[in-house]
Amino acid sequence: MKKIKEFYNKFLRKIQRTLQGRGIVATIIFFSRRYWTRFRFRHMDLWGIVETEDLDGPEEVKKHASKYEGICLKMFRKLFHYVEWQYRDSTFVDFGCGKGAALVFASDFGFKKVIGIEYANQLSEIAIRNLQKHFVKTGRKTDYEIINADASKYEIPAETDCFYFYNPFDAILLDRVIQNIIKSLEEKPRRILILYANALHHEVIDRYGFKTIKYLPKSELDIYYEGGAYIYTNEGIQWERMPFSSGSIKKNSILQGPLIATEIK
Repeated sequence: MKKIKEFYNKFLRKIQRTLQGRGIVATIIFFSRRYWTRFRFRHMDLWGIVETEDLDGPEEVKKHASKYEGICLKMFRKLFHYVEWQYRDSTFVDFGCGKGAALVFASDFGFKKVIGIEYANQLSEIAIRNLQKHFVKTGRKTDYEIINADASKYEIPAETDCFYFYNPFDAILLDRVIQNIIKSLEEKPRRILILYANALHHEVIDRYGFKTIKYLPKSELDIYYEGGAYIYTNEGIQWERMPFSSGSIKKNSILQGPLIATEIK
């Protein structure tokens, strides 16, 4: 009975916030689109919120992680509206893929391959089942890979070029992942995209000099996207390593020296 009451109160608070933030008409439109999407993908377990305390996985990773909540299809599409991208030649990587909602959407965009990185084993297994069900239903033959691992220890393959984050973890882990991406770019220079939704720690990416293609504030997305969204590229940017000086080594740094981003003339 207590759990039912808690769920009811939580639901009422959510409705109240939605009405206050969107208004009546926009709320009706929002829920219509939301439940149409859920009906369309009803053969899969993509939705719902899973709190970090309810997830398995190593505690040293878990303490940096955010809760799971899959992005809605409309917002995902909006991120790609502002870029021209050759999906069929591109490999999409979702850091903190959860149940695989973004991977399903990306496969429908026509990406050559989709890769999900997820530390929680229970979510990784759901993501695999969801992709398998989706490909059976749609007949798609998209190559995919789900890796149950700490995202900060994932070695970025040379063929990956589209990196997606839906606020999966805090600034500490994000910093390590961005360093790994830059390290991969040093080994194989190529044009990449970084899409960061609900970008609560965008200053981490800004600090490394990536070029912002588009910033979408919360007002253009939804009331729940507190950090807005950023779309970045490395086009026209190169990094130079500076030798370490006394006191220059950043805590938790995995790079061989401080990076200076410069525009290519």
